[in-house]
Amino acid sequence: MAIPSLPPDDLPPQHLELGDRILRRQLDLSLTQRFQQQCDSTRQQLLLACDWSITTMANVVTLVIVCPDLPTNWQVLNQVVVLGDLMSQFSQDAKLRIYATPEMVDLFEIRVDELSIYRERS
Repeated sequence: MAIPSLPPDDLPPQHLELGDRILRRQLDLSLTQRFQQQCDSTRQQLLLACDWSITTMANVVTLVIVCPDLPTNWQVLNQVVVLGDLMSQFSQDAKLRIYATPEMVDLFEIRVDELSIYRERS
């Protein structure tokens, strides 16, 4: 099945202008701040041990967490449902992307609409 072509005016720009990049960065910072405010002190402490941020790419809000070590990674993974529930307040298409350590290329990624499989195991 062929995808219909859109007129050039209806297509997204191929490159973001400086103003668009600045607005996206402001959105990411605002979402990060709002997310942090929604976390309780336990989760805030856990996130403080990690490098983390919220990004918006291709209109998908993603919580990216880079854990400093494997024990912290397990603590973060044990909180994935709660963190996902907080992210779902921003978007039902939101994702969590968790790196076990800064050196590891492999990651754990899950959409918030997939979290039900973890709730069923509890």
